[in-house]
Amino acid sequence: MLVDDTQFPIVRMHYNSVDDRGDEVSFHIFEDILERKQRFVLIGLGAESDHVHSNEERKRLTLWMKRNREALHTYVRAMVYVEPSPAKRFLAKTSAPIFQKFWGYPIVVSESEAEAEGIAARLLAGEQPAQIEAEQPDA
Repeated sequence: MLVDDTQFPIVRMHYNSVDDRGDEVSFHIFEDILERKQRFVLIGLGAESDHVHSNEERKRLTLWMKRNREALHTYVRAMVYVEPSPAKRFLAKTSAPIFQKFWGYPIVVSESEAEAEGIAARLLAGEQPAQIEAEQPDA
């Protein structure tokens, strides 16, 4: 995963890219973003690779999330995940409650990056993720 915070308070997470400096760099960038103590929106781009995470990788991610759960809940307005495929969008929407329970912030699924940017602007303006989700079609 590659984390891009150059357009903060919109932070892009490229799931199908890897930071050449290693996974730990992405964790550190994300921690630096949380240390700003400002609300922001994540835009998730690209499907996660078919890479199966090792037990160590899953453990490291879970421990990181637990250490940062309060900050994640406080500062991340939502993840706006971009998924062009209607079937995959539907699956992502049905998984949203599990995602929110694990990460501590909601996920809103969008069809395109342009739509995601519009949703991010609404979230940053104070609109609630549930309201935006309610307006979206099911597929």
